[in-house]
Amino acid sequence: MEIHIPLSYQEIVNEIVDFTDLPRHEVEERVWMQALGDGSVTQDAQHFGVTPHQYDEKMERLYREGYGLIFETLVFWASAERQLWIQQAVERIRLYAQKSDRPFGDIAILMLGDGCGNDSLELIRNGFKVNYFDIPGSKTYNFATKRFEHYGLLGNSVNILSDYDSCLTSQYDIVLSFEVLEHLTDPVSAIRDISSMLKNGGIAMITEAFEAVSDNFPTHLQSNLKFADQTPFLFLQSGMLLSWYSQKSFYKFKPMEFSKLEKLSVSDYLSLLRDPTVIKPYLNRKFSNFKLSVKRLIGFASP
Repeated sequence: MEIHIPLSYQEIVNEIVDFTDLPRHEVEERVWMQALGDGSVTQDAQHFGVTPHQYDEKMERLYREGYGLIFETLVFWASAERQLWIQQAVERIRLYAQKSDRPFGDIAILMLGDGCGNDSLELIRNGFKVNYFDIPGSKTYNFATKRFEHYGLLGNSVNILSDYDSCLTSQYDIVLSFEVLEHLTDPVSAIRDISSMLKNGGIAMITEAFEAVSDNFPTHLQSNLKFADQTPFLFLQSGMLLSWYSQKSFYKFKPMEFSKLEKLSVSDYLSLLRDPTVIKPYLNRKFSNFKLSVKRLIGFASP
């Protein structure tokens, strides 16, 4: 069966109706409101009593029991900008396979936090096999599983994982994770985990939205704002060097490619320092954080 990824309003509505238990009238309204910018995740945050930008048991419940991320990711994926991310990732993975002189089907790919599964499906359409991981038992995880089953992909082109620790064995050529790190309470630890998932010489394709802490994104954590513009250096600290980044995307550095090195050298650090696109925002952010700390210190010390 040919894989079809929904792009139009009606296609997205039908997909959600087919693979969830939500009534059509509710799905139609939520897809429409999501397209207008009234986020479905924001609705879920209000429903579950979430304090925006702070992770607790209520936000965890949102991730497990809410449908909002399905609406958000499907509507966003339908945009040309979002599709560009995975198209460029496909090109980079093809190049990796060619350099390795291996067929596409032999490249071990981990889709980390793929939610509704669109990126997994796009990779499969391009001849790759994938390992999918998201929050086991969540609405998005179940939604993706039903889609994979519908196309007869389970056990063939896609392997669904439920044990996170089983991924930490340096078995993957590629780890792909789009817009995940900003949701995590400890993204630095997650980056170290990505390094543990990769083989030496393997690559991670990453996007993040540390800076996007706003009303539209209540699940983006305030505690991660300090990591904005720091990502290439965070990955370098875990043995992964920025080897490529998109210069086509409207959004800066989306996606980024990091190569896992057996051993870092001085030249690896210098390569980041020499790239003005990387170092300028890094230094500007560091300086802004320093000024903010000084202001807070002065305010605290004032009588």
